[in-house]
Amino acid sequence: MRDDVTAATSFHDEGIRRRRVAGGKDQQQDPTSGTPRKTATNNTSNSGSGFSTAAKHAETVKKDDTEPKSKPRGICAQSCGSGTVGGSVVLIIFGLCVAYYVIFQPNNNNANPLSVLATNFSSIFPLKKATDTPLGDGPVPRPKDWHLWGYFNFKENFNCSGYLKDRTKPLPTMEYWETMLEAYNQVVDPTYRFDDVVPPTQGYRLNEDGPPPYYAKLSLGKGRGLFASRDIQKGEIVHNGTKSDVVFPNETSWKRFMFAMPRKMACDNAEWSFTQQFEKDGRMRIVSSLNIAILMNEGNHRNEVNVEPKDGKGETSEYSTLFRAIKDIKKDEEILMDYANYDTDFKAAGLAEL
Repeated sequence: MRDDVTAATSFHDEGIRRRRVAGGKDQQQDPTSGTPRKTATNNTSNSGSGFSTAAKHAETVKKDDTEPKSKPRGICAQSCGSGTVGGSVVLIIFGLCVAYYVIFQPNNNNANPLSVLATNFSSIFPLKKATDTPLGDGPVPRPKDWHLWGYFNFKENFNCSGYLKDRTKPLPTMEYWETMLEAYNQVVDPTYRFDDVVPPTQGYRLNEDGPPPYYAKLSLGKGRGLFASRDIQKGEIVHNGTKSDVVFPNETSWKRFMFAMPRKMACDNAEWSFTQQFEKDGRMRIVSSLNIAILMNEGNHRNEVNVEPKDGKGETSEYSTLFRAIKDIKKDEEILMDYANYDTDFKAAGLAEL
């Protein structure tokens, strides 16, 4: 009785049948030969033939037998797909093929292959992931496990390392900030708006006099930074985070925001984001900013720091967002803080690693 399984015939078996017929080694008609049926995914026709996509692929394999495009995949195609070996042997060979593929196939971020195998099970199968396609400047597609990603998973899978090491990146333009705002409005807070008087390229409205006493420019060895626009006296308010920062409702909103922006912009946000408690024993929150205030750099040494968050008593406080000058700052001098003023703990904020 004819076994009508033509629709399930693999590319490999199809290629063997065509080579046998073409070589004249099998003069009898194969029970499953004839004009192959087109599959549901074959939407194009080949004039003069009824070949399906599988048959066309098999013809290509026949021509390129001596130069397989991917040795690991070729091995799997010949070993893992063989029907002449026992079930247990097939499982062993399949396991070896999977291990070979995971360890030796290149990946976009050069991650530890054992880490990839342990933390991203789907990476060993042909599932769509953020790293499956070259990451350009557009938004990165969300993989199935995106909600499980932690802070460093984002920086790794978005290929942020090389971009963030570049200390010559240009200053964000108004168009840049508007694009970031649009993404924030779409997935986090539709009501958030820029200051109606001070544009984000100048910061925000600190008081009735206008923007904070700083401007953005490139800092030698640090990249983008903030510099005093005038002489600033010790004790003066230099920055007020309550008027500048955006506080994400939860870790999921931060993750959605990352996927809503162009890749490099998302890398910037990952670099700029920090965590903070606003009161003792309070919830750890994820914080960022949609204006140049977020460009404030850290001093290389303690004696370089010239601003600190102060509480109402004038004491340095990790819960405060009000920065005061702790020494006189000359015009055009870079404004530098100490990142250690805040307890950076992305795990406590819900961004634990996979």
